[in-house]
Amino acid sequence: MTQNQSEPIGLAQAIDSIRTELAQAERDGAGSDWRFTVEQVSVEFSVQFHRAGEGGAGLRLGIVEARLGGAVSHDSVHRVQVDLKPAPTQGGIERVVGR
Repeated sequence: MTQNQSEPIGLAQAIDSIRTELAQAERDGAGSDWRFTVEQVSVEFSVQFHRAGEGGAGLRLGIVEARLGGAVSHDSVHRVQVDLKPAPTQGGIERVVGR
């Protein structure tokens, strides 16, 4: 199923996309003189807190969404930064990219 551009994606899907791009950059840079060690990957997500009438509330982590009933609503959007540190390969070698 193709996902609409405006639909939120899950955290796992977002991190998988980052992982795919980093792996491609590692392959693309394999023969380059200019290579970089990836020490940290910072990812920023929009977080939307949603409150609905009749005691309902929901949480939307810009990537995941959970909601409970209600008709009247109020949204509050915040930004959250997630820092990821790449693990070394199984052989203990640090990841290097050239993109």
